[in-house]
Amino acid sequence: MARVLRLHEFTGVSGIRLDEVSIPEPGPGEIRIDVEAFSLNFGDFHLFENKYVFSMDLPARFGDECAGIVDAVGEGVHELRVGDQVSTIPWMNEGYGVDGEFAIVPERFAVRYPENLSPEEACSIWVPYLTAYYALFEISAINADDYVLITAASSSAGMAAMDMCKMAGAKTIGTSRTSSKREFLLDVGFDHVIAQSDGNMSDQIMEFSDGRGVRIIYDPIGGQLVQDYARGLGQDAIIFLYGGMDPTPTIVPEIEMIQRAAIIRPYSVYNHIYDKESRERGVKFVYDALARGDLEARVEEVYPLEKFRQAFEHQRTSTTRKGKLVISTRM
Repeated sequence: MARVLRLHEFTGVSGIRLDEVSIPEPGPGEIRIDVEAFSLNFGDFHLFENKYVFSMDLPARFGDECAGIVDAVGEGVHELRVGDQVSTIPWMNEGYGVDGEFAIVPERFAVRYPENLSPEEACSIWVPYLTAYYALFEISAINADDYVLITAASSSAGMAAMDMCKMAGAKTIGTSRTSSKREFLLDVGFDHVIAQSDGNMSDQIMEFSDGRGVRIIYDPIGGQLVQDYARGLGQDAIIFLYGGMDPTPTIVPEIEMIQRAAIIRPYSVYNHIYDKESRERGVKFVYDALARGDLEARVEEVYPLEKFRQAFEHQRTSTTRKGKLVISTRM
């Protein structure tokens, strides 16, 4: 028997229970992982209310980021072996879930991670870095001449995008709701920080970029914020909307976008991860950069499994987080 988190009702975190279940054998093409740690994602909260890009039949396991040791493999598994240290990459649940003491997942969604990472770090890398990789490198072809606007800059996704921009030599502008995180964001590597509460976001973007504006916008917020930075768009700008933290509708700033030949692109890592060649390119890029030390895993706090509700509440309410929240099964 093993303990796992399962969602029993679409009522938010209150619908989650820590259940004890039997440990099944992996099926064809699947591996079983003795999970050492798993990380939380903001998108989970939409999933818990049945408002995500996919749904689940309840009760259901959830989560797609864990790290641990392979302890069983199913028929047809060719790349991974019992004893391998692996972490999982994002996919659309499909009846699987990793938040708990064991996980069974398709082999193609588990990979070996660099030896310089701990399990707590290894479960925190693939969602933020793969999401940023496809947007910045494969779609945008980022280069050293670019200015990039990264909203919700202190999130793990925001800092991951900043790290990747720095690899390309691009200049980064981070946003935060208030000025309280300005020094932190400058210290971790942003070139310029804008507090949304200060107003005049577009003016500040144009001043910092010497009038060029930002070509790439990496935005999990949307809503009114798009209007706030619209006059700061550069020529041929691409706005990646990869979340909906602002529940109000995003109104397209039509005039500003026409003037700059800009586009808005609703975006998800799920659009790229199912193609084998695309998946392998992304994993190799991130793996190599982590192994070299060009990228880092940022973990803010680690909770024991019994305190999962505290961890999710921290994830939901904190305005000062500076990295991933992780739950360890070994504490």
